[in-house]
Amino acid sequence: MLSWPQRAVVVSGNAFEFYDIAVFAAISPYLAHILSANGIAHSNYIVWGIFALRFLIRPLGGMFVGKIADRKGRKPALVFTSSLTGIATLLMAVMPVNQLGDIVVVVFLVLQMMQAFSFGGEYPTIIQYLHQNSFHNHRARISSFIVASSIVGVIASLLIVTLLKSYLTNAEMQQFGWRIPLAFGAVNVLMSFWFRLKLPVHEMKRSNTSSIEPSYSKTTSKVFFISVTGAVIFYIQNLSSAILSKSVSIAHFSLINSSLLLVLILLVGVLTDKLSFPRQSFKFGLLCGLVALYPSYYLLSTHSNILIQWFALGCISIISALILSNLAAVLFDASEGNTTSLALGYNIALSIFGGLSPLIVQYLTGISVSYVGVYASLAVIPAVIGLYIFSPSNTLTEKSAATIH
Repeated sequence: MLSWPQRAVVVSGNAFEFYDIAVFAAISPYLAHILSANGIAHSNYIVWGIFALRFLIRPLGGMFVGKIADRKGRKPALVFTSSLTGIATLLMAVMPVNQLGDIVVVVFLVLQMMQAFSFGGEYPTIIQYLHQNSFHNHRARISSFIVASSIVGVIASLLIVTLLKSYLTNAEMQQFGWRIPLAFGAVNVLMSFWFRLKLPVHEMKRSNTSSIEPSYSKTTSKVFFISVTGAVIFYIQNLSSAILSKSVSIAHFSLINSSLLLVLILLVGVLTDKLSFPRQSFKFGLLCGLVALYPSYYLLSTHSNILIQWFALGCISIISALILSNLAAVLFDASEGNTTSLALGYNIALSIFGGLSPLIVQYLTGISVSYVGVYASLAVIPAVIGLYIFSPSNTLTEKSAATIH
């Protein structure tokens, strides 16, 4: 059984994944200038094209790393992802952009693809590694710990880039400052790799192939539907907050939004383990989302009263916390111990809805932020479908969990 410090080491890789994603978004203006300086037209579109393309390789990476996790063990898979991520991030930080000319686009794309390939297997393997052999009354806290690490990565990137901008001139940021956040990411990932080598190896629980194959597509489908909801809620709350901030009066909206969600996710994890269990808490969050997300976004966007905006933000954050805090535990049950099906279903959902959600939010806010609430409410429906087609074995898991409480 892992200790909580060991669990923190495991989720560090997930934090660095979202750190790298958010850092890329934060330094995108400087990357666009680099491409433009190398004679590449439409550099802004090229940069965001690279960002979108990285999501397409995630399912392939998820399947590859998932196979390693299922056949060789979760720990070797995590060591592999840390190694590949560390190499890609370090190479990006030291890249001689001025000497590469127009092939700098290809180099950026290849390194981003390397990161995305690694990240495709990171999150699913972490879910399996941490939940395997854990106590049932720890599941919600473990789940919240995993999702919270994603938000920690986003917040860290916001803080580092903001701090650099306050100390460096725009010319200095363009010359060398954009490399510093990447260097931080490379060092931290390499540290994560070193710590992960010291983690214990969990004994693999193998099932007969005959019992796995018939349910493979069904398991992947369940994971996909549940992951769609998680991806949309997470990307609206975090990576789209800069878009939403233009329509609200709350100062430092992006940082406050992510920080509030982080605290609530951890709190929901603790309360769920004490009072309920993850699937029930998750279902309650879905119900609240269907009923209250649209009204909350409507209040957030249409009322100039700051107190009403804070109330609306609080409602959105609580609903999001109920869903996201329990997401990893629900996905663990849905995957039925198969890392490959978890990785495939999760990454297909993330490739489509993770990459497109910021664009959808950008379009909808041009009409009205309240339409973002419609999108968020509709995004709850896939998880309801995923829960509806759960196999009876998951119901037994709930009952055994309930006896522990």
